[in-house]
Amino acid sequence: MNIIISECESKMKKGVDSFKNELTKIRGGSVSKAMFDDIKVDYYGAPVPLNQVCNINMSEESTVIISPYDENAIDDIVKGIQKADLGFNPSVDKAVIMINIPPLTQERRTELVKFLNKQTESYRISLRNIRKDSNEGVKKLLKSKDITEDESKNGQSKIQELTDKYIAIINLESSNKEQEITKI
Repeated sequence: MNIIISECESKMKKGVDSFKNELTKIRGGSVSKAMFDDIKVDYYGAPVPLNQVCNINMSEESTVIISPYDENAIDDIVKGIQKADLGFNPSVDKAVIMINIPPLTQERRTELVKFLNKQTESYRISLRNIRKDSNEGVKKLLKSKDITEDESKNGQSKIQELTDKYIAIINLESSNKEQEITKI
């Protein structure tokens, strides 16, 4: 049964880490390099992560400066950024790609909060599904008489504690991100 509980905790940790990673992709009040982490560039016929073909720097709060390692890749990098559909319009200035990111409008902030809430609920559901699977594993052990009724209840109680703990972490992270989005 300890294996079931440790697997449950491991899966929940991975779920929370994945959620935190998703949050970095949602733009808050300021722009971060993490917004560009999932962009792929067609570089000599192969999809390559953007950060492997260029240097990404932030200038002020609203300007991103992308310096390609290979100037021949500028057009491919611009296409990759446009294809990612982040709503940015990159412009090329000599050997540098500049992206001026407009401040968030109230309407866009509202959309981002709705999207954040959907993501948060989706991750809560995934944690509950992990709980359900783990509880079923404990019940199978009880049914096959490998554990006692008390051990089963104790195991399910530990699984519920883990679920509460990790859902609380997701709620806190979501709340912090919402404050970041709505802060003007």
